[in-house]
Amino acid sequence: MPRIPVDHWLLALRTVLAVWLALFLSMRLDLYQPAWAILAVMIVTLQPVMFTGGTPPIGIIIGRSVARLFGTLFGAIVGLVMIALFGQQPMLYLLFAGAWLAFCMYWVMLEQDEHLGYVMMLSGYTATLVSLTAIGTGIDNIWSVAQGRFSETALGIGCGLLAHVVIAPRFGSRALPSALSRFLSQAATETLTTLVEPRSQPRSQASRDAPLKALFQHYQQFEKLRGLARLETRRLSHFIPALDRFASDGLALITAVRELETALDYLRHCDDGERWLAELRQQALPLLRAIESEPDGKPTERLLLADFDWHDDAAIAPRTRARAELVRQRLGEVLGLLQHGRRLRNALDDPTSSKVETLPRERRSRTTHNEHFVARFNAFRVFIAFELLGQIWIHGGWHSGYLAMMLLGVFTMLFAKAPNPAAVVYQFLWGSIAAVILGGILLFLVLPTINGFPLLAIAIGIPVAIGTLMTPHPRWSLIGLAGAITMMTLLNLHSTYTFSPSSYINGGLASIIGTIASMITYSLFRQRSPGERIETLMAAYWRGLSRLLQEKSLPNRARLESRLYDRLGRLVALGGSDSVVREAIDLHALALCVWRIRRLRDALGPHRAEIEVWLGDIGRRVAARRRHDPAAWHALADEAIGWVERLYHETRLPIASIGEIAMLGHLMREAPGVALEARADGASDENPDTSTATTGEPRHAD
Repeated sequence: MPRIPVDHWLLALRTVLAVWLALFLSMRLDLYQPAWAILAVMIVTLQPVMFTGGTPPIGIIIGRSVARLFGTLFGAIVGLVMIALFGQQPMLYLLFAGAWLAFCMYWVMLEQDEHLGYVMMLSGYTATLVSLTAIGTGIDNIWSVAQGRFSETALGIGCGLLAHVVIAPRFGSRALPSALSRFLSQAATETLTTLVEPRSQPRSQASRDAPLKALFQHYQQFEKLRGLARLETRRLSHFIPALDRFASDGLALITAVRELETALDYLRHCDDGERWLAELRQQALPLLRAIESEPDGKPTERLLLADFDWHDDAAIAPRTRARAELVRQRLGEVLGLLQHGRRLRNALDDPTSSKVETLPRERRSRTTHNEHFVARFNAFRVFIAFELLGQIWIHGGWHSGYLAMMLLGVFTMLFAKAPNPAAVVYQFLWGSIAAVILGGILLFLVLPTINGFPLLAIAIGIPVAIGTLMTPHPRWSLIGLAGAITMMTLLNLHSTYTFSPSSYINGGLASIIGTIASMITYSLFRQRSPGERIETLMAAYWRGLSRLLQEKSLPNRARLESRLYDRLGRLVALGGSDSVVREAIDLHALALCVWRIRRLRDALGPHRAEIEVWLGDIGRRVAARRRHDPAAWHALADEAIGWVERLYHETRLPIASIGEIAMLGHLMREAPGVALEARADGASDENPDTSTATTGEPRHAD
């Protein structure tokens, strides 16, 4: 028999005590429906447990609680308005209630802010809960229903939050410094490995991709904990702008490490490449080893790599010089970002340090990639399902049908973002069936024999504890949460001793039918497959890259990086493999390389107009293709290398401009996006014909 961890027992204790407090206060205050207060406790407490597998950080509880409070208030107001306008016109009510659900769903699918999205989700289905309850029990009670829904939800939220704050609170933001340390240490380790990699024994592509994916996962963990710092503690409040800034810089660090790896491969294939690489190692290795072993150590003065001493230009091949300068630039970028991260890490431990004053004080503007088709499809799915079930409810004369519609609205809103929502609702179905049976036993066999609040609390606390202990386990979490939601929906604790089995059976069947209707909706109206979503994301990337190559004005780098990161995260989530992470980062690097070339265009002198035309032509060719084959990328890379060969002997041009064009050629040689496009077609992303090994000599040397 598996042992239940202490953390799960503490979670059950918090939940049961919060439920008892909410039940006592709601009955003492003679509120409309005490079960709603219990339901609010369990959703606020247990829903985050499904994603954390244990006690969620207090920041998540606070964020969800505040969002649920405002979402319930907004939804209750909308429910009042709908009943006031369409209470006597069921067909118009169905139309506008379905439209409101669809509007909220569209917003939820596009909104990247978790808490604002949660507000809109609650607003959507709370409006239908309030209005449908009023229709089912009499619209004369609409004000009592709306007021009771909000007041009891607020009471349940307060009780749940109090239990988490008082009983062994867990602060996720306390792990933020260690998460940042792991990210910096991993970045330093990967940079060290790349720098000291011997030319004679290069690493395989797989051995390079795995650490890159691990680095990206450390970054995502840092991002997740960074969001908790706003809610959990005031101690870190003045670090929020600096943390936001490093969220962008951290992604730039991953990209720079990947570009450094590519630049080093090309430098090592020069005859005297090791000579210049040795100079860089001598300067960089001590700092990298220090950050690897002590990422939280005291920051030193910023290390600036010394310029190469090109004392005998005639003896140094232009190719070697350009490649060495490119490595120096990328290594300098990596070191600068690592030192920035180390300074921030040190400041988190010592908020009174003078170094805190040097951290950024302004937040960077951010933007995201919105999948409008996915949002429109989900809104359409919710609307059609609500209207069809509503027609059955109205024309069938089914009194308890409003309960089925309530659960349909809840489940279609709640699980729309799940990869396989039909499977999720299927598990909820079994939880609902179990809750109907257990609720009937409680309502008609146990509660009539109870006299006094203590026995009532024990009768309610036992199933709550069982459901809470089930929720942290992935296999049983949905069943436990479903049981809690369904049981609290069916238990009318304000009329416990009303013996009405037929009404209860009708309500239980309606709950099960509503769950089945949600499952059928998700099964018939299937969401786009991961391959189709990858195809859409790639098409959006190529359009954005084309605009970046052709438009005269440059976008803000922070906004560009945040949109690229948003796409990168979605591609990684849909693809999943190590090679997908590497290729997604390559796409990110390609766009930033284009941005840097456009930023340095004034330094191109007499070649500026011609290079601008060439970049614009690349943009048109990239956007015109639905699929990009390696041969086309190699042709573009050859064109870039041709430009580099022409510019080698232009003594007036800065080497940085030449190096960026060379890097663009190197990245295009890797055929970025080809494997992802093949994956979108259902092909393997490890096709040897569409990948280029970076450990061998490039087919076309620059």
